[in-house]
Amino acid sequence: MRKASWLIILLSLVLVACTDQPAQVPTATEAAPTTAPATRVPVSEPTPVATELTPEVVAAGIQQALDSYIEAYNINNIELLRSVVDQTNAPFRRLVEERFNTFQESSFAGSRFGRMRVLEVKPRDHGFWQAAIDDGGYRRDILFRQLEDGRWVMSEPTEEQLGEKIRIENEYFTLNTYEWTAEVNTIIEDMVVRARQQVIDTLGRTPENKFNVYLRPIFGITPPVNPNSLAWYSAGSRPRNDRIDIFAPFSYAFGFYDPNAGWEADLYSTIVHELTHWAYTRAFAQEYRITDWMSEGLAEYVSNNPRRNAVSAAVRMGRIIPLIDPNGGVRPQDMDHMTTLEVDRGLAYGFAYSLVAYIVETQGGLDGFWRFAAAVRDTPGTGIEFYDKALQKAFGITYEEFDAGWRQWLQENY
Repeated sequence: MRKASWLIILLSLVLVACTDQPAQVPTATEAAPTTAPATRVPVSEPTPVATELTPEVVAAGIQQALDSYIEAYNINNIELLRSVVDQTNAPFRRLVEERFNTFQESSFAGSRFGRMRVLEVKPRDHGFWQAAIDDGGYRRDILFRQLEDGRWVMSEPTEEQLGEKIRIENEYFTLNTYEWTAEVNTIIEDMVVRARQQVIDTLGRTPENKFNVYLRPIFGITPPVNPNSLAWYSAGSRPRNDRIDIFAPFSYAFGFYDPNAGWEADLYSTIVHELTHWAYTRAFAQEYRITDWMSEGLAEYVSNNPRRNAVSAAVRMGRIIPLIDPNGGVRPQDMDHMTTLEVDRGLAYGFAYSLVAYIVETQGGLDGFWRFAAAVRDTPGTGIEFYDKALQKAFGITYEEFDAGWRQWLQENY
């Protein structure tokens, strides 16, 4: 099996799926976290502006920018990062910097990335060029533009440059998108139809309401959103106002994907995740209560997204996020407080998956998960005492037994 790139682990750490609050991100060896040096790292000399931008010239300039981008991550130098990011585009600048900071604050800070390599480039409207980029066998697509001094920087168009707004209606939902993503709009419509059916088939219940899907080709679309999210579900005041927002493929926010499976596989999994939240809200919430880790873990389980690379690395390094933080404190760092974790919130999604998968595999399938959700609904309290009562009510086991079994399951499965 191919070793995973540390940039794929970065993607698992940074990119999370939000439920209701979108406004709330080469094989390496472990190294000590570094801080930015006191003096700015020199940036390579800019590529002179050519009279004709051939693909070869563009690719060379973009490669130069990518080399600086990777080095900025390796030495934790945000000024070097800024030198290859369009500083005139405030929303995009925020996106890139917040994902950078999220990684540098994570457990994997200090890991060194290998080189990203430009595979091909193609022109887009308004002077942008789209670069297909390889990282250790994985692929990413990023937009660049050239500055007057000849430097190439990562950038994105404005909302006004995306072209005509497009609405695609069918019997299940409305897809709201743009002319900019014309090549993928109908593909994504089909994905949502299939994802909706997969969620219904897996969970066994059918929310009847139509909903809205918003495909976001860029980060800078109103309203502002969480830079560390890939997609999110928002429940409306009425079912017909429910919406799912998704960052489009070929955008910086979309991230890496396996070129053998294509971007379609990652996007499909993401859509299934968000539609699981929709299905729970409209078909299960009146009967059960689930915590944040149960909600996100169920969505990851239905979408079959174990985040294996990141979780495996964390398990090997002894960095399992506990269900209950034994140290407690004002802001416990545990799965029971998943939404307030100070670091590794993206990694927590992988552990949420593992908790749900462990329950499903050892306690009678999804029926066991819903039995636990019913016990959670009926059990007062917090902390270990709360989980001890709920687990004994649902499965006849103590919290200590559940925790030990889950940790052993992690060692065997990751």
